[in-house]
Amino acid sequence: MPSKKHAKKTTAKKQHTVKPAVAKNQHGRIAAVAHVFTKSMTRKSKDKASAKPVSGAVQSAPAASDNSRFALYVYWIIILFFVSATCYIMGRSYSILNPNRKSDSVVAEAALINVSGMSESQRADLFTEYASAGKRKLLDGNATGAILDLTVAIEANPKIADVYVYRGESYMQVADYTRAMFDLNKAIELDSSNSIAYYDRAMLNMRLENLEKALEDLNSALEANANRPSEILSNHDIYAKRAQLLLWARQFNSAVNDYTAAINASANRQNPDDYAGRAEAWTMLSEFRHAASDYLSAISLISEQIHLVDTSEEREKMSRAAMSYFEKSAALNVKMGDMNAARTDLEAAHSLAATLGDNDTANRLQSLILGL
Repeated sequence: MPSKKHAKKTTAKKQHTVKPAVAKNQHGRIAAVAHVFTKSMTRKSKDKASAKPVSGAVQSAPAASDNSRFALYVYWIIILFFVSATCYIMGRSYSILNPNRKSDSVVAEAALINVSGMSESQRADLFTEYASAGKRKLLDGNATGAILDLTVAIEANPKIADVYVYRGESYMQVADYTRAMFDLNKAIELDSSNSIAYYDRAMLNMRLENLEKALEDLNSALEANANRPSEILSNHDIYAKRAQLLLWARQFNSAVNDYTAAINASANRQNPDDYAGRAEAWTMLSEFRHAASDYLSAISLISEQIHLVDTSEEREKMSRAAMSYFEKSAALNVKMGDMNAARTDLEAAHSLAATLGDNDTANRLQSLILGL
């Protein structure tokens, strides 16, 4: 499973936002406009005064200029000396106060060397320490450090499937797909009911464009999750990913079924992407009315959820998705001959583009509106 499923961090400061209004127009269609606020930068300019050189001052400048340059030179030498001395003293103090401080790689290598001579209880303690540290580093985005720690944990106890899963995910993050595949295969060999291992291997096979193997792994993930439900991986995740894969494989009816299963499996908080994905599948099946309805459902969900996100970047991303869905819905309405509904959709998309400050898209949409 991609590591972001284990944890999600917010690093940007919260900004004020306004929940977009959802209203039904005269055609009974839903319009949502997400307001994105940006800070305007005020530029201040200062007039520069120019002064003419005084000829008398120029005449007496050479001697004074030489003295000032020499004094400045000595001044900077003294400053550089004290800066260098301070850095040296601080470095020596740190090494004295932390004589045993070593890099992660040195510590991990030392642990690997010492594993063979450890007792069973010492190995158990080492496994717990390094497995926890490796998982933490993986969640923090330190894939290289995670690989080092998880390798120590595997040396201490090579029979725990989850550790191979974590290291496989770490190798995927650094694009070492050969080692990632080895670890995920090993995890499944050790635990054939590990749904996360199957799911992660499906993601890896999708990256490698082995779509048939990816589909097999997602089927196995669903079966394994039915036998032993995971606290981390939900059926919604598996259905949604399999629906996406089926859409790529142009198996549109099956994609519709899986997107529907994903929607039904996410009763607590539905994902707009599921409706948008199903709309794409409906479109390919020429079921334009179903497709348009699903796009509007996706937009409605965005309007309800946009105020729950923490960053302006995420709000903008959701607003752009809604803008795209309005335009796709408009195209479908044109196909169905409903020009009034198409105009309404394009006007809503135009409002979003203007709010986002996307002038190019706003102008393009305005041209489409005028062309109806």
